[in-house]
Amino acid sequence: MKRVGRFRAAAVVACAGFLLSMAGQAVMASPQDLNSTVDGAGAARFAAASSWELRKLDYDLAAVRRGVAPVPAVFVSELPETLREIDDVATMKQTFIRLVLPLVLESNSRLQAKRQQVLELQQRLIEHRLPLTPEHRAWLTELVTDYRVEADEPAAQIAALRMRVDIVPPSLALAQAVTESGWGRSRFAVRGNALYGQRTWSEGAGIVPHARAEGESYEVRAFRSLLQSVQMYMRNINRHPAYEELRARRAALRAAGAPVDGWTLAEGLTRYAETGEEYVEMLRDIIVANRFRDFDDAWIEGVSTARLTQPSS
Repeated sequence: MKRVGRFRAAAVVACAGFLLSMAGQAVMASPQDLNSTVDGAGAARFAAASSWELRKLDYDLAAVRRGVAPVPAVFVSELPETLREIDDVATMKQTFIRLVLPLVLESNSRLQAKRQQVLELQQRLIEHRLPLTPEHRAWLTELVTDYRVEADEPAAQIAALRMRVDIVPPSLALAQAVTESGWGRSRFAVRGNALYGQRTWSEGAGIVPHARAEGESYEVRAFRSLLQSVQMYMRNINRHPAYEELRARRAALRAAGAPVDGWTLAEGLTRYAETGEEYVEMLRDIIVANRFRDFDDAWIEGVSTARLTQPSS
């Protein structure tokens, strides 16, 4: 086997045993299946599904960059520790992207579904001058609470939600995952599924940094899965006061009919890290050096797992 082939095979094998689900196509084993004998139908079904998933994870990133192929809806629950053992830098980077990009696109799909509902409510209330039903109001109240909107009137609530319920460009989400997790090799990423270094002050809810200053009590928050980590990162970007500038830049791009660009939005992340503008420039360098903007128009294969209840009209 050629050297590159060996690296690529190692990268695929590194993903084994860490698969969470696939939208619309996964055949996952139940606890009963896992407890059955090796030659049982359940074990065979699980083995077939795992083999299929591993093949799908070895997808063609070059074709995705060119916009001629989708990203498979295969989601890993955690990063394999063997990611650290891939010595070839290019292969290590490609493996990390293959694992994280589907998670980013799925999280954005869910945000887009919510955003579409917000826009439809705005159209109903403002353009058509129709009242909101009790179902509309209940759904809106839940979203307002989740996104920490302080407005009282539905029209003002919807206007605020338009600013907050929106995607984070894959180029930016990937660049921050790279920065905060060290290409998936950090202790926080491997042990706690923490791709974005989010802090928590709840004791035991995360991992204590080795270099934490004396007197500090924060931990790096741990998550049940990588998908949860990505979703919580995006919710943090979309509702925390520190990233109001990013949201304003995103809204301005929307209003101008321009693409939501990660390189542009990075300017709104000066408060994400203590290094401020230096952090922004580092993110932009990573976006450019790794051509992450190629992924801003990427799409997930098949039907997204995003499932939201549409308020009745």
